[in-house]
Amino acid sequence: MKMSSSILEDMNVYSLLDRIGEGLIFADDEYRIIWMNHAAKEILSKVGPLAGITDPEAFIGFDIRRFHGKKQNDILKNGPFPHSAQIRLFNRFTAKIVVDKLTNLQGEQTGFVLTWRDVTEYEDVIEEGKALLEEMYTPIIGTALDSALLIALTGTLTEERMEIMKEKILKEAAERRAEYMIFDFTGISETFDETIAFHLNQIAEGLRLMGTVSIFAGMNPKLVQHITHQGYKLNVKTFQSFKQGIFYIWKEKGYALQKITSQPS
Repeated sequence: MKMSSSILEDMNVYSLLDRIGEGLIFADDEYRIIWMNHAAKEILSKVGPLAGITDPEAFIGFDIRRFHGKKQNDILKNGPFPHSAQIRLFNRFTAKIVVDKLTNLQGEQTGFVLTWRDVTEYEDVIEEGKALLEEMYTPIIGTALDSALLIALTGTLTEERMEIMKEKILKEAAERRAEYMIFDFTGISETFDETIAFHLNQIAEGLRLMGTVSIFAGMNPKLVQHITHQGYKLNVKTFQSFKQGIFYIWKEKGYALQKITSQPS
């Protein structure tokens, strides 16, 4: 059965665009906003006050280049289209955008259409999750000695993670006046490359300059073989286990374990 297109032909285009859930902003060939749908107005009602504009309708005539940095503005001028990007507005709102050219029936460019989707809350959840993972990745635990802290390493060591660890470890060592830091590698099953070895030495050197001794413990045979085979140099004291490491510290501090015998009643 041949379907009639009269429904689409008789439809109010503005009403249709207003029912679309994502923000649509139309601009002319001089980059000035000429129309926006309801979803776009909702987004601009959040962003606008930070730019001193409380009424979304006041954005009509606004230059869309003011929303973007140099790279995006170069794309607006030269293409290619369509262009997708994620932008951060006023260091508070995050939006995913797609920019494309508008053309008339003759194929001539008449302006631009921007599709906006506010993903601020989604990005905030991701950032909170990343911060939580970073905390879990590098737990710094007190020991029986106030001057000795344990860093229980788990998972995979990456360059990004090492950068985060470095800042946190040096900060904790300073705030808690640590004399010793024991890095326990028991939870590290994967090998690592020269870059990670470099970062580990950097952390140890930073601690040394602060007067804190670094101790590496708990490396499994596979990791030890990999380190020796690759010729990585770790300029720290190493022990087979955390227990051996903490015993070493006790001895250095002049402590000794002594069994308590029960007294006869």
